[in-house]
Amino acid sequence: MQIGAAIYPWLACIAMALQAVPALGQITPATAPTEPAAVADTEPPPPPVLAPVLYAYATLASTSTVESTCWEVLIPERQYLIRENNAKPWLLRNAVPLIGAAMGGFTGGFLLKRHATAAVYKRWAVPVILGSAGAGFVVGPGGVTGAVIGGAIGDKLGKQKPLITAVSMVGGALAGKALWEMVFPPAVPPAPSDDPQGDIPVEVFLRDKTCGTRLQTAHSQSVYRVGYRFNDEERVAELPYDPGEALLVSAGGDITGPARKRLD
Repeated sequence: MQIGAAIYPWLACIAMALQAVPALGQITPATAPTEPAAVADTEPPPPPVLAPVLYAYATLASTSTVESTCWEVLIPERQYLIRENNAKPWLLRNAVPLIGAAMGGFTGGFLLKRHATAAVYKRWAVPVILGSAGAGFVVGPGGVTGAVIGGAIGDKLGKQKPLITAVSMVGGALAGKALWEMVFPPAVPPAPSDDPQGDIPVEVFLRDKTCGTRLQTAHSQSVYRVGYRFNDEERVAELPYDPGEALLVSAGGDITGPARKRLD
């Protein structure tokens, strides 16, 4: 019994060791060596094809817009003065003729009342005043003043003869109008003569600014319209560069760039 009790533990250890020996020969999946992965079959893309250029011409792209703008122009001086005078109010533009009309109407009515009877004045007062006012509007203040002075001189020299007095008034009106325009020149000079035999007046031009709408055109970069042959087929494309004599075209038909060499 003592011998069996001593041998039994040793036999149990040997049995356990014999069971562990086959497990040492097995390899777990976690520690198993992995085989190299198969390399994918990849082929390089085919090289681009040389496509001859049949024709190429540049087109300039442009866009036009209508814009409000101002620009400088040269206009004749008389045209400029007419425009500036017409821009004034009517009363200010015709101030001198209106003063002449008032002076002429007053002078005609005064002279008629002084030299005519009451019946004649009553009958002819309105026509004479209106006629004198119209004449004063034409000849202006200078003409009315000259007519009064000329009429007074003619009345003294002609010894109160109506014809001499009338002629003196007309002459005085013309002289007074000329003197007035010499001292106070009109805002707009008279138009030049149309006589072909006369002197050609010197025309002065002034710099002026005119505003309005103008067509503005903007030019963009040139675009080349190119015709080329690819796979026995004529094609057309627009390129931002000069293609030269040949293009490089991929197998799918896409242009990759110019060939940069001449074709024989």
